[in-house]
Amino acid sequence: MKISQKLYVRVALSIAVVALLVSFATSFFSYVSGLEEKRATNYSLVEQLAQTMQTTAAISAYLADVELGTEIMNGLLGNDLVKGVSLSGKPDMMIIQGEVRGEPEKISIKLMHPFIPGNQIGLLTLYPDDVYIQHQAQSASKKEVFLMMLHSFIIIFFVSIVVHQRLSRPLQKLTDEFAKIDPRMPQTMQMLGVKKGKKDEISRMIMGINSLMRELQLTINNERELRTKTQELETRFRLIFEQASAGICLINEENIITTYNPAFEAHFIEQGQTEIPSLNFPVLLNDVDKLPELLQVIRNKEDDVEQLTLDVEYTVGQKTKWIHCLFAKLTEQRDSVGKNQDILIEVIVHDVTERAEKEFQTRFEADHDALTQLFNRRAGERELKKALSDGIEKDNQLVLMMVDLDKFKPVNDNFGHDAGDKVLIEVGRRIKSRFGSTADICIRWGGDEFVIARQVDSFDRENFLSQAQDMLDGIEQPIQLNEEEVCHISASIGIVIGPQDGKVLEELMIHADQTMYQVKEHGRGHVAFFKKA
Repeated sequence: MKISQKLYVRVALSIAVVALLVSFATSFFSYVSGLEEKRATNYSLVEQLAQTMQTTAAISAYLADVELGTEIMNGLLGNDLVKGVSLSGKPDMMIIQGEVRGEPEKISIKLMHPFIPGNQIGLLTLYPDDVYIQHQAQSASKKEVFLMMLHSFIIIFFVSIVVHQRLSRPLQKLTDEFAKIDPRMPQTMQMLGVKKGKKDEISRMIMGINSLMRELQLTINNERELRTKTQELETRFRLIFEQASAGICLINEENIITTYNPAFEAHFIEQGQTEIPSLNFPVLLNDVDKLPELLQVIRNKEDDVEQLTLDVEYTVGQKTKWIHCLFAKLTEQRDSVGKNQDILIEVIVHDVTERAEKEFQTRFEADHDALTQLFNRRAGERELKKALSDGIEKDNQLVLMMVDLDKFKPVNDNFGHDAGDKVLIEVGRRIKSRFGSTADICIRWGGDEFVIARQVDSFDRENFLSQAQDMLDGIEQPIQLNEEEVCHISASIGIVIGPQDGKVLEELMIHADQTMYQVKEHGRGHVAFFKKA
């Protein structure tokens, strides 16, 4: 049977169970102790009865008066507590009435001589009716137990009523009132009633609940106003975020893009695509090996770097573009970041492709010869110095060739300066076709002079001589000036090895120039290595 969950029922049952257990325990011990006490009392009454008849029985025994003894015994047997009596006297007087056998308990009274103190003349023995005595004791004890249980039930009943009226009923009423309250509806949060002047625990609890509800009402109202303002701000910022002309995204500790706006998406989506190729931000860019390290610098608290900027290259389809990236640690998280909490980085990107192309063009024009597109002398000197310094640091060698065209002036004189320009352009192209790797430095040193350099970790003289001769053969191939005119030209090449032939560029160039002019003095059109005097 399911017990009701109502408090007053459970309290009443708890009181009843406890009281009944206590009553049963008390009644049991009362019954056991009372039974023994009643039995002892009855035996005491039998003994008193025997003592009452002691004097008369002594006279009967002294006179050997059987008739008087019989009357005495009949009188004793008339009591329900006695079932047998025996009277003995002198000489050979013995009177027995009732049941006197098999009884372990008996009460014997010595009969003394009426005139001679201390002289026993007989014995009066009473045999108590143990069954009757036991029955009487049980009846009396049961009556006491019944009265005790009835008393307990009455107490339980009235205690339950009092507890219900003074405790469980007010609590039930409080529970019912409290159940009407819906935190989502502040109008239901009415103050609970409490009698004026009462200061018991329930009244204090009601006052505490009322105080709590007042604070909760204020909190709910403030939270509702704050939520409304937050929603308005969120709408505004979402509008700004969605319609911003700058691309914006957030990246987590793993550099994964967690959110982005349409402008950011437009930067990286090729026509015909519907989503960004990858959410791993560095993957979207070209050759940005240092980007993860840069982002870690921003995340590192010890570096105290809040933001950094970087121009990076990326490819969409077949088109290469440039964007300007501003990386900033989110302000909202700076004070709340925990040891295991991610630090989000905001990335704001702008398309700077046009500016970057102009910068590249400007830089290219500043560093390259406008006619041959090779390095000009100023930029070439810078690259050569860097290559020589790196070679010395890495224990490598720098192979440098000074190339000078033979009899170039007659070309200008005979065919004009435009033809001379065509020859220089073609020579530059032929040089670049044979020394066009990223390790090669090709320079138009000035006029009809060219410088070619390459850093190598192991110099193979024969192999490099073969390459130089191959380039020389290429230069000597006919150059078509126009549909009718063809020009033939050759070159003289002097080769030096740094740092053996010079530890500084100026010294190396002097030796290369000297070697090249020695070639010209010996008939032009061939290659020679510098020889120390």
